[in-house]
Amino acid sequence: MKRARIVLGVVAVGALAAAGTVTAVGAEGDASADGKAVGTYAEFSRLDQRSAGQFGAGDAVAGQWSWRTEPSGEFSVNWDQERPENRERFRRSADGEWLLLDGWGQKGTEYYEQRVTEEKAGDANCAGMKAIPSEDARQHYVRWNIPAEGYCLDAKGTVQEEKGGKKINFRHRQVWSPPAPCENARYKDQMCITQHEIWWDDNNHPYEKTLDRKVQLAKGLGMAFRIDQSFPKPWSAEMTRHWDY
Repeated sequence: MKRARIVLGVVAVGALAAAGTVTAVGAEGDASADGKAVGTYAEFSRLDQRSAGQFGAGDAVAGQWSWRTEPSGEFSVNWDQERPENRERFRRSADGEWLLLDGWGQKGTEYYEQRVTEEKAGDANCAGMKAIPSEDARQHYVRWNIPAEGYCLDAKGTVQEEKGGKKINFRHRQVWSPPAPCENARYKDQMCITQHEIWWDDNNHPYEKTLDRKVQLAKGLGMAFRIDQSFPKPWSAEMTRHWDY
């Protein structure tokens, strides 16, 4: 089983097989203590657009992403140019305040459902962590309305192929930072949100950390603006192209 994880909201350049302080990130879903938001995840990820982009290191193309909205209302992103139906799938929570991760792969063929057994949210230092009420056991991946302060999410659960494959235990900790100036070699004077994610699992090995990286999403441009991975080995890439289709 492979997990094309890059997220930025998502996930992409690795494989699961191989692998500011928030004073108010509450379980109820308010963006901040006074309810004010400083943008939406859609404005940075472009998940609700027929948007796409490429990222690479130097002159080499490392990968490509593309979003589409499914008839069901799900948002799906593809990171596999050779398998366009191999998609990571998200949906909004009932109250509209969260983007929930359902799983990834090709439904009906090779699809991996991700379900959480425990979730907590806290401030940008991962302090003051409080339980998040379950929503059909789907992972609360990111807040739709971006709060003015950073926040931490910590989820534990299982991944299982929908056809009844073995269950893999995972932990996914994320720290999301609010918009700040950013740039890369191709795009200057941008605004980005940043996701710092760490992933643990026991997929064909003892339970251990398999990924640690930071990913930036640029407002109006989308995913993989910058990727800086520190584990399992140092690796970096950045957006080189973006387009609508």
